[in-house]
Amino acid sequence: MKRLPEFAPGADTWPEELSRRQFLELAGGTLALAGLAGCNRQPEKFIVPYVDPPPRELTGGPVFYATAMPWEGYGRGLLARANSGRPTKLEGNPSHPDSLGATDAVTQAGVLSLYDPDRSQAPRRGGEPSNWETFQDEWLARHRELDARGGEGFALLTEPTTSPALLRAIGRLLQRFPRAKWYQHTALFRYDQAGLQEDYDFARADVILGIDADFLLQHPAALRYARAFAGRRRLEKGRADSNRLYMLEATPTISGSMADHRLAVSPRRQRELLAALAAALNHQPLPGDLSAEESRVLRALAADLDASRGRALCIAGPQCDEDIRRWAQALNGRLGAGGATVHFLPAVRSDGDGRAAGGLADLRAALERHEVDLLVVAGSNPVYTAPADLEFAAAIPLARRQIHVGPYVDETAALCEWHLPESHFLEAWGDLRAFDGTVSIVQPLIAPLYQTRSALEYLDFLAYPPGQSGYDLVRATWQEKGGSAAGFEGKWEQWLQAGVMAGTANPPRPGPAARGPLPDLDAAGPESGLSVVLRPDPTVSDGRWSNCPWLQELPKPLSHLVWDNAAFVAPALAAREGWLDGDVLALDAGHGAVEASVRTLPGQAPDCIAVHLGYGRTAAGSVGNGHGFDAYRLRLRDRPWENGAVRIQRLGKQYGLVSTQRHFEMEGREIVKVEEVARVNRGDLPPPAPPHDSLYPPVAYNAHKWGMLIDLASCIGCQACVAACQAENNIPVVGRDQCAREREMHWIRVDTYYEGDAAHPRILHQPVPCQQCENAPCELVCPVAATVHSSEGLNDMVYNRCVGTRFCSNNCPYKVRRFNFLNFQFAEGSPYYLQKNPEVTVRSRGVMEKCTYCVQRIDDGRIAAERENRPLRDGEIRTACQQVCPAEAIVFGDLNDPAARVRARKAEPTHYGLLDDLNTRPRTTYLARLLNPAPEA
Repeated sequence: MKRLPEFAPGADTWPEELSRRQFLELAGGTLALAGLAGCNRQPEKFIVPYVDPPPRELTGGPVFYATAMPWEGYGRGLLARANSGRPTKLEGNPSHPDSLGATDAVTQAGVLSLYDPDRSQAPRRGGEPSNWETFQDEWLARHRELDARGGEGFALLTEPTTSPALLRAIGRLLQRFPRAKWYQHTALFRYDQAGLQEDYDFARADVILGIDADFLLQHPAALRYARAFAGRRRLEKGRADSNRLYMLEATPTISGSMADHRLAVSPRRQRELLAALAAALNHQPLPGDLSAEESRVLRALAADLDASRGRALCIAGPQCDEDIRRWAQALNGRLGAGGATVHFLPAVRSDGDGRAAGGLADLRAALERHEVDLLVVAGSNPVYTAPADLEFAAAIPLARRQIHVGPYVDETAALCEWHLPESHFLEAWGDLRAFDGTVSIVQPLIAPLYQTRSALEYLDFLAYPPGQSGYDLVRATWQEKGGSAAGFEGKWEQWLQAGVMAGTANPPRPGPAARGPLPDLDAAGPESGLSVVLRPDPTVSDGRWSNCPWLQELPKPLSHLVWDNAAFVAPALAAREGWLDGDVLALDAGHGAVEASVRTLPGQAPDCIAVHLGYGRTAAGSVGNGHGFDAYRLRLRDRPWENGAVRIQRLGKQYGLVSTQRHFEMEGREIVKVEEVARVNRGDLPPPAPPHDSLYPPVAYNAHKWGMLIDLASCIGCQACVAACQAENNIPVVGRDQCAREREMHWIRVDTYYEGDAAHPRILHQPVPCQQCENAPCELVCPVAATVHSSEGLNDMVYNRCVGTRFCSNNCPYKVRRFNFLNFQFAEGSPYYLQKNPEVTVRSRGVMEKCTYCVQRIDDGRIAAERENRPLRDGEIRTACQQVCPAEAIVFGDLNDPAARVRARKAEPTHYGLLDDLNTRPRTTYLARLLNPAPEA
């Protein structure tokens, strides 16, 4: 008898508008595992685990290794988890001064990029596949010519780096070819002035003024800053010694969302307000053209700064004009912040002690003068990231020969004679410095999957063929710096095991003499008209993460857009111009117009439009190509972060943007409770309401009773918990079309709400995982008992029982359940599949899934305690969302343990349950968001 198909025709396939070819591109191709011979081999050189391997490694359990990930050239200290030799998860290294055990969303996605099937796998010459031997033979002949000329005509372009080994390799290259030139280019921020970089102590600051500074998300020390900032917002024994944050910014940011007082003002208006603040600090009257809100905030700010000398700081973002940054330094000098809340460190990202010949504009000029015979571009993509008025694509052919080193055949590689594939940081040896100078060894977990080498190895080969291995180059660097070989092996193993080199942090230096009157700030730019401000994207950055599906589908903080960028405008501007969400604008800066879709955003400055870099790629890979528009075409070399000369035209057509959150108002409900610090400290809060009566019989949980608390006063809304949950629990990517159908699969979401005036709203964040209800509405309606309570109070999902009725989702008031309408998982033949956590079931179509409090981690902790014949310790089990959080906003533990931190924090006066009136009695509960407004405002 012929077997009938399991599903009706078309039920298990993608909709017609998404072709099979597009699905395969999204899923990362179907490269067979047989093509990855040796992909789970450990590197030939010895690597050292962070801790002694537990016995479970013998059966395929995880082992952690300390390493570091490059973040804008700086090092972010990590613990990388390997399952049977496969890197599967990245965690923060608690010993690292900037990580402190936490990570961000981009770092979480770093492990997925290792398995990207679009990574370059072998050398290419003239756009055609080649091999390393051919390049080696060709280079040896060219090397003799260069050697004879002292390297004349040789130009090297890199991004700024903190790696001592890479800087040593560049130094050796310039020593071998003394007439060669080295140039640096980054599309991102610079954090130093005059060889110094400012480091801020948010734990000691009572009053903070931020000027276009997203220090909680887009800063090399953002994880450390978030930990210190949130620590001052946390209740301790029912009281808070809270800081107060004032923000002036053009477009909403994570840092701005945490402000007690926030003014949405364009860069031009910021100068006027800072001049008014200077007048208030000098006890002069404020200008008459300020709004009532601006006057109130500036008076309160001036009073707070005067009263907090030595305990205040001003931070101007790196995109601010130089005169605004000097003004901020002068204010810090006036406040006595130097040495107290602001420290000056030597610049960590180096130009090789002055050996760099300049930036991209200098290289372009040398190319136009035909001074470059050989151009080597290592780890940079200037054809895509160059300002529009540099037009670097036209400059590349001016060099007679070009070599590109990078992980992808990107826009720059496509124009170069040779492309050499670069290894992933989890495949290569290296070293990196943190923002404070602390050194970490970049330790690989796996041998290269493809025919790749690190940039360090390539540069050493170019100077001294046949070159050395990365392992030998890193060791040689630190043997030279150590001065003696005695005891080096013992130190080396300590560095690898700990993930940091003790004693390598840079000591503070005296800062610039900034005491005296605040410098004048003249108005800049035109008196009227719209300007465009440009910012790195919060998920794909400058475009380097465009091909990562996790980050493309990660909702952007504040707007919750996925798979696109947009032209963000203030509601008042949209109403004045008659623009609607989805209207397409032509933005023209004189170098070709881009078409951008409008998105209104509360808190956006009314006289500027905000756009994000990193989209409009044409050679990112099958995931990143074709999404959004290229904002680099609006960028000019002399004003990279604001352009006031953009012509704007409404085109009369629509492009629908996709957002995972459609409604941003609470409509009078206390979904996010907000309390003022002064009221909490006075004890003015009403006592908690007694629980409602319940028809359910009480259940005694005599062993463990797991619960979670989320502190909304600490949560910064950075989405790191969403990315960590996806990495830990094998959560699939569904694509733009399915997100538009509201079928995203994330087990935790971070809701954003805007309250009050749309011009200067209060911005609130709330992570919402499964609430693990005691009286779970989902359990009553499941016809097959696929969702049931465990003996420890967890609302479990039994996947092999689920028949996909979705009754449970309909009955869930929190909307935290996700349904696999289609088989969203990457194909088993895809390299992406190697990232899967073997301790978590990989779900297929037709199954409801949700947060489980990382039950696999609970089981691991229980097994470890039983093996050691001891009880579980509080804090020993950490969920993925808890572990990643830089603000320590999530607490998890056993509610039956009298000493558990989660139990103590649930007794705080601002504790509440979401939608408590429904009497679901959730195990996941919240502490209210705390605000500390100035009494004068």
